[in-house]
Amino acid sequence: MVATAALARRDASPGDADQLVAAVHGVMQSVLRRSHPALEAEGITMGQFWAMHLVSSLQSASLTTVARYLSVSAPTVCAKVDDLERAGLLTRQRSVRDRRAVVLTLTPKGRRVEARLWGRIGRMMADAAAELPAEDVTTAVRVFRELNRHLDATGGRPGVGA
Repeated sequence: MVATAALARRDASPGDADQLVAAVHGVMQSVLRRSHPALEAEGITMGQFWAMHLVSSLQSASLTTVARYLSVSAPTVCAKVDDLERAGLLTRQRSVRDRRAVVLTLTPKGRRVEARLWGRIGRMMADAAAELPAEDVTTAVRVFRELNRHLDATGGRPGVGA
């Protein structure tokens, strides 16, 4: 996985992009599969975890915003939010700026649950990376940060970017 500067600068072939997508997909599948016991222990589903994470990442968000980010319908998110609210992990409040809007925020308990889950995912990744050469891990971190930067800069639009 150690890349030379020339290799890092060259244009990626379609096959390289397919391999990258497959590799990222494989890692995500493994992480998600191994996360289920921790989610079950916390009493939440994967969908609820992602909804919590979005609310946390966005500081506060509306149902519509969470639905858009998760690419699901507002009623689907509403059901997840209902469950999270009943569990004391999330609250809904009317927006101070727009009384028609409802703002979602994590409760202190919700922040603790999210932190525990991300901590477990972090330990899982650290354990998986422990047997890799340090320079490969450093390269992977650099590459993923750069990919993230490019995706953020283009809004995720293919063919647009730096």
